[in-house]
Amino acid sequence: MTTVAWKTIEHNWPVYAADGEQVGKVFLVVGDENEDFFDGLAITYHGGPFVFHNYEDRPHYVPADQVASIDPGRVTLSISAEEAAHLPLHDPPESATIEPESASRLERAESWFEHETRQDRTE
Repeated sequence: MTTVAWKTIEHNWPVYAADGEQVGKVFLVVGDENEDFFDGLAITYHGGPFVFHNYEDRPHYVPADQVASIDPGRVTLSISAEEAAHLPLHDPPESATIEPESASRLERAESWFEHETRQDRTE
C-alpha cells in the first residue's frame, strides 16, 4: 500500500488495529489544514447514521502518534484492538460550538443541550 497525506482521510474510512482487526470507522479528522497540523482522529466503533453516534456509539479519540499509517481508503493504528477498545471519548474544543447569527431558537436550544450534556453532534 502507498501511504498518503492525513488531509486525504475521509469520513467512514475503516480503521484497523496493529493486529489487523477492524476497530472502527473514521468519524472526524482532527487537525488544522491551514497549519498542516494533524492532531488525530475521532472514530466510531460501529459506524452507522450520524444521529446514533450521540447515544450508542460516541466518537472516541485517537491521537496522531497512535496512527501508524494512512493508506488510500484505510487507516492503521499502532495500538492493539484491545487498546483501541479503551480509547477516550472525543471531546471537541469549545470553539466548535459557535452558533451562526442565523441559528434558530431550536438550533440554539439543541446546542445548549449538547453543551450541557457533553453530547458531540459533530458531523
